[in-house]
Amino acid sequence: MKVVFLGLAKHQIKYFSAVLEHSGFTGAVVTPAKLPFPSFFDLRRAFYQVEWSRLVREKCAERAKKGRYRGAVYRLLLRLELLVMALRFGRLLRKERPDAVAVWNGSHRYCALFTSMCEARVLKLYFENGLLPGTTTLDPRGVNYRNSVPRDPEFYRSYARRHPDRLRGVQAVTLVPRQAKRQSQSVELPGSYIFIPFQDDWDTQIRLFSPWISDMRELFSFAQLVAQRSGRVVVLKEHPSSRVKYPDLAMRASDKVIFANGNSTQELIENADCVVTINSTVGLESILLAKPVLILGEAFYAIEGIAASARSAEEGLALLETLPCWGVSEELRQAFISYLRDEYCVPGRWQVGGAEHYAAVARRIEALKA
Repeated sequence: MKVVFLGLAKHQIKYFSAVLEHSGFTGAVVTPAKLPFPSFFDLRRAFYQVEWSRLVREKCAERAKKGRYRGAVYRLLLRLELLVMALRFGRLLRKERPDAVAVWNGSHRYCALFTSMCEARVLKLYFENGLLPGTTTLDPRGVNYRNSVPRDPEFYRSYARRHPDRLRGVQAVTLVPRQAKRQSQSVELPGSYIFIPFQDDWDTQIRLFSPWISDMRELFSFAQLVAQRSGRVVVLKEHPSSRVKYPDLAMRASDKVIFANGNSTQELIENADCVVTINSTVGLESILLAKPVLILGEAFYAIEGIAASARSAEEGLALLETLPCWGVSEELRQAFISYLRDEYCVPGRWQVGGAEHYAAVARRIEALKA
């Protein structure tokens, strides 16, 4: 099998090169700088297969978050860049004629162009950090909300009936702590609270998959509303890798809305009455730790019987009033975790690699192509 990998960063190039070397596949790891010159032969395919408006809209939304210029001149230059890159990818694909192409995450405009210019027969592979500790994601559809994890609760009911032995093996996990950019002191937690983790304002999870909360200041306002309406304490934690600071929000904290940036995420989850998230990895981690989860955005784990979902502030507040009566099923939770562990996730962390991990990646690619 021939696989062409697109690497946009050093760690991607290094990992993809290792996968190619140890998998037995033919192919190449390419970077934007090494692409061939554009060919107008691919103009028709580019015109019909690339979602030009979506790519321009998403890039402009990213620049808006960062406060950068996104006016008419920029949009014109962006469209020109996209066209040139699409034609370069088209020429590369005609030359290589791969059976599969692979990208990291897939949200970057170059990744979207690369996969869009493929023929229908070409398998598309999306890599990302693993959904469970000690794993890697390899999905034929996308990552995060765009992934191929089934959303129908009936799928997990059927899975539980077919694999009761696997459900008995679902155990509590220890989360991998994230390195924070800024160190903070831990705080004493109240006996009862709702945990709401912040996310990265600039991340695609917020820009693309958060319909009614556009940034963490709006999430803070929702947290204040929760505290006011419910009388409960709300504990917040800033994203450890966030590129945005919130000194103004820290000044607005109170005895009902507090920040616990120095406390471990696992501690905050385990001691909370429930976890409210837009679509953070913390939501999935909370499901792993058997905590009730309320989702405010679009998340692949927003599955009836596994987590609750709210499409507005009022809907979220109404659900919190009924906590814990959210119709969450322990059997479905265990089936969901078992499916991720035993069928969906590729064992082994991409950062570590190793012969077993590369062999597992190769087997998954071959199974997807079959």
